[in-house]
Amino acid sequence: MDVYFTRRDERLHMIAVRGEVDLATAWDLLLRLRMLAASASGPILLDLSQITFIDCSGLRALRAFERHVATAGGSVHVAAVSLAVARLFELVSSCGDRAWIPAPPALETAPDPAATHSESSMSAIVGV
Repeated sequence: MDVYFTRRDERLHMIAVRGEVDLATAWDLLLRLRMLAASASGPILLDLSQITFIDCSGLRALRAFERHVATAGGSVHVAAVSLAVARLFELVSSCGDRAWIPAPPALETAPDPAATHSESSMSAIVGV
């Protein structure tokens, strides 16, 4: 499992996770995320699109990371997910527990003149 910055500036930090996240790697994931987030001053976006496998221990690690950042006054949002992550979120949601899936923060963008309706907000990549 790899955890690394893909974007880091004064407005936001994007952290990508790649590989398998299970009982054997979840604690290491949480430690690495906390270490990378220590220097974050804005919202943190998680790119989970390269995760090939994730189980409930991985979800617990992501939730613990989100609580850790929230306690420090920050925010964590999911920017992208792999099929494995989407499936886990779907399963957790179907069991009555709304999975932790904060959408990316709204970004100010110019409206698309070719759009047929007046909505200019970005829709969340993740939806359950």
